[in-house]
Amino acid sequence: MIAREGQTVVGLLVAAMIVTHFVVGSYIWPVWGVVLVVIYLYRDPNRTIPSVPLGLVVPADGVIKKVQNQLDPFLKRESICISLQMNWYGVYILRAVTEGKIMQHWVHESNKEHEVAFDGPLQHAIWIQTDEQDDIVIAIHAGGRYSKMHCRAATGERIGQGKRCGFIPFGTRIDILLPTKVRIDIKEGDKLKAGQDLLGELVH
Repeated sequence: MIAREGQTVVGLLVAAMIVTHFVVGSYIWPVWGVVLVVIYLYRDPNRTIPSVPLGLVVPADGVIKKVQNQLDPFLKRESICISLQMNWYGVYILRAVTEGKIMQHWVHESNKEHEVAFDGPLQHAIWIQTDEQDDIVIAIHAGGRYSKMHCRAATGERIGQGKRCGFIPFGTRIDILLPTKVRIDIKEGDKLKAGQDLLGELVH
C-alpha cells in the first residue's frame, strides 16, 4: 500500500515516467529506479495489531533510545517517558498508541518549558485519553531530517488502537509519555515495528 500523503506524488511521477518512456524510448528504464525509491519511501504496509485491550502499541518503526521517569510538561504529572528514534529509510506512518479520544494537539511548540524537558523544540504533540481515563501524550520532535508532520486525527475524534493517525517524512525522534501505572515490556536498544509490537500494558 502507498501512504495517502504520497499517492498524488507517486501517481504523477508514474504518469510522467510513462509519457517520457513513450517519447524517449527504452533509454528511460534506469530512471524508473527513482520511481521505485519514491514508492518505497511512501510505503504503508498493513500490520496485525495485537489483541490486547490495554496494550500500548508502538507508534512508529524505530529503535528504543531510553526509558525513564520524567515530569510530563504538558499534563503536569509524573510519567514514564519512552524515546523512540525512527530511521530515515523506515516506514513513516504514525499510529495511535491506544484506543481513546484525542483531547488536544500542541503544534509547532516553542514553549521553553517543553524545550528544556525534551532537549529541544517539538513539532507536534498529541494527547489521547482512554475510556479508563488513562492519558498518553505522543511528542514528535522537530529538526534534523524531519520537516513537517501530517496529522490525520482531529481534536475530539475517537481513534482506534494502532490506527494510522499521521505521517512523518524521513522520521524523527518520538517521546511517548505514559502513566506511571503501566507495565513496560521493552528495553533500550529494542528494534520495534509500529502497530505490531507493544511497548507494554496499562495496569488496572
